[in-house]
Amino acid sequence: MGEMDRNNKKILQNIKMPEQSNDYRVVVFGAGGVGKSSLVLRFIKGTFRESYIPTIEDTYRQVISCNKNICTLQITDTTGSHQFPAMQRLSITKGHAFILVYSVCSKQSLEELRPIWSLIRELKGEEISQIPVMLVGNKCDESEDLREVTNIEGQTEAATWGVSFMETSAKENHNVTELFQELLNMEKNRNVSLQLDGKNKKKNKKKMMKEQAKEEKLLKEKKEKQMQREKEKGKEKDKEKQVKEKDKTKDSKDKASAGSAQQAAAGEGSGTLKEKCKVM
Repeated sequence: MGEMDRNNKKILQNIKMPEQSNDYRVVVFGAGGVGKSSLVLRFIKGTFRESYIPTIEDTYRQVISCNKNICTLQITDTTGSHQFPAMQRLSITKGHAFILVYSVCSKQSLEELRPIWSLIRELKGEEISQIPVMLVGNKCDESEDLREVTNIEGQTEAATWGVSFMETSAKENHNVTELFQELLNMEKNRNVSLQLDGKNKKKNKKKMMKEQAKEEKLLKEKKEKQMQREKEKGKEKDKEKQVKEKDKTKDSKDKASAGSAQQAAAGEGSGTLKEKCKVM
């Protein structure tokens, strides 16, 4: 390990996020295609998408109760790729709780969580015993023929790591809300819950509306930028098409001119021959 890597490691280890901040940050890790985004979207929006869209990093928010006050549950859906180690380390450093997801249909996806769990223990150090961590076997709705990791194997792995365990199905909405509630119940430093008391409902509604308006604005801006890029691409294609058509027209004219010249030359040659015949 180089001197710069050692310094970066020390900096990350020394970053301490305030325990009583307004955000409670949950970080979701797992290999690509295990259903991390599906679990988060099912919990936040109640939706499920069949198609797989790779994630770089997305953040979702949900208003929750924290020590009888309102705070924001911030869920970071990380990339399943290993191309962004710096982002991975930063997410771990800032996280208050962790969900480690594998697919019950892929033993390899469970094995890929082991180095992530080691990194979490390394960066959190002595705090790890106070941090909620849940090992999650997703896609439990799949048939037994497709299973590569049994429920008992998942429980055994979790026990070895010293973390909690649960099987879920984002598709069937099985144990999704229970997963997040159980994770919050494991928090030892503050009382965190998905349930809000009556007097906070109005505040919750206003905050949710503001968050929703903000997200809609960002989504609108993103769509507008995408449309602008598509328009620019369309203009570039039109220009390329026009250039090709001009070149094609020019080639046609050149060929036509060459043909006319050949015909003229042939005509002159024929006339000269006739004149010679007359002289003879």
